[in-house]
Amino acid sequence: MTALNTYLRDIQKRIDQELDRLIPRADVAPKRLHEAMRYSVFSGGKRIRPALCLATCKTFSGSYTEALVPACAIEALHTYTLIHDDLPAMDNDDMRRGKPTSHKKFDEATAILAGDALLTLAFELLGQHGDARLVTELAHATGSVGVIGGQQHDMQYKDTMPNAEELFAMHQLKTANLISVSCVMGALCAQASASDIEHMRVFGNNLGRAFQLLDDICDNDPITMSVIGREKTIQYAEDYKKTSYESLAVFSCDTKALRDIVDVVYSSFLYE
Repeated sequence: MTALNTYLRDIQKRIDQELDRLIPRADVAPKRLHEAMRYSVFSGGKRIRPALCLATCKTFSGSYTEALVPACAIEALHTYTLIHDDLPAMDNDDMRRGKPTSHKKFDEATAILAGDALLTLAFELLGQHGDARLVTELAHATGSVGVIGGQQHDMQYKDTMPNAEELFAMHQLKTANLISVSCVMGALCAQASASDIEHMRVFGNNLGRAFQLLDDICDNDPITMSVIGREKTIQYAEDYKKTSYESLAVFSCDTKALRDIVDVVYSSFLYE
């Protein structure tokens, strides 16, 4: 596992260096806004989504260079979703990754604007990349029928308990969509075939669904535990975990880099 961790740290280092280059410095006006953007982006995230983008591109004989800016766009957008998710009007969280959330570190208005700026930056970066398919894929995965729509469902379910079907649909929108599109974008950067791109979408969806269920188990999420129950949630998570590995078996190319990242993702969840 040491070699694997070194491999992932190398990917994370590449992503962080590029993000540092792409996000305005904290001494550039408006300073408080740029400080808030950088504070949340560099708060200790694992960079799983951009790592999947890079690894997928490499899997289909592309290079990290071809996918690096799109991978950073994914991380900028992901950070925006976290900033807004933590706001008092949403989940009202004071801490994330062991640090005060953006609206606690700065103020609510600055946090909202920092999220808005990171969202806008993500699409600016993709526009500069020149492949409109990347813009379309990321916008669709995170709009009203994607992550943002999932957040709307999450708000509703604080008052009205969902059924199992509705819960799984929310997991797809809030979590699986962004993980799936990270893989799809990596395949697009490598000019993979249409068939391979769609297979990567399936793989990402299975990984994302497992990821959310495993996270809910570790957090003892009250909604998931009430709707499905702990034992069934564990079983569903293990089923999606197995299917995500099986989804990679259809490829004739070497998928070791992707399997290694999946191994790390699953090993990070400790539950009994």
